Amino acid sequence: MIISDIRKSARESLKGKWKTAILITLLYTAFSFSLSFMGNFLKGLNSLIGVATAIISLPISFGIIISFMKLKRNEDVKVYDFFTLGLSNFARVWKITGNMLLKMWLPILLYILATIAFVFCVSFGTMYLFAAKSATLISILSFVGIALFIASFIYLFVTSIKYSLSYFIAYDNESLTPKEVVESSDSLIKGYKGKYILLELSFIGWGILSIFTFYIGLLWLIPYIQISEICFYEYLKENKDSEIK
Repeated sequence: MIISDIRKSARESLKGKWKTAILITLLYTAFSFSLSFMGNFLKGLNSLIGVATAIISLPISFGIIISFMKLKRNEDVKVYDFFTLGLSNFARVWKITGNMLLKMWLPILLYILATIAFVFCVSFGTMYLFAAKSATLISILSFVGIALFIASFIYLFVTSIKYSLSYFIAYDNESLTPKEVVESSDSLIKGYKGKYILLELSFIGWGILSIFTFYIGLLWLIPYIQISEICFYEYLKENKDSEIK
């Protein structure tokens, strides 16, 4: 598997479809911005709106994935379908996510503990610096705290990649249970986590460039990334067994 070929396949899949892809992204961005604006405008209901946003954002994100999968496969899809597609799978999406979290309980716990340890080390070291006027201890504690934090983050990130294909699999296999979906993702991406990371990293340059367009470039970049991830998933689904053999 060559990452440049995956991205090339994504660009070819988007030929003649950029307008729809951009409109989907624009509408989704406007929807997300509206929820955020409501939370800031209605300050008395800010917490309530924040909870509601968190609850529906995940299914809506699943709807976006389905919309781009349909677009990539030349299926009929409207720019606003992500909303109904997401909400119609509300319970299934959250069950899948719940199974992911259960699989990731250890790295999540270690990340939380490492974050607490990092804050403690920096805080204690700072107090010691003012009390004893010595920078040696704060340097040691800061190094230990940062090392633990980075190590736990990497562990959490690498573990999460196992389940990065879950939503794609869920769309293609409605008969699978949420647990089977998550386990299928782990099985499918096994041996290709490094390739997946390289694929994601290959978009960093485009992400930086989008900043100079006042983020307008994201309207092109987001569909490009989404379709590339779909191409990656479809490649594994079609070729992994033959490559292993």
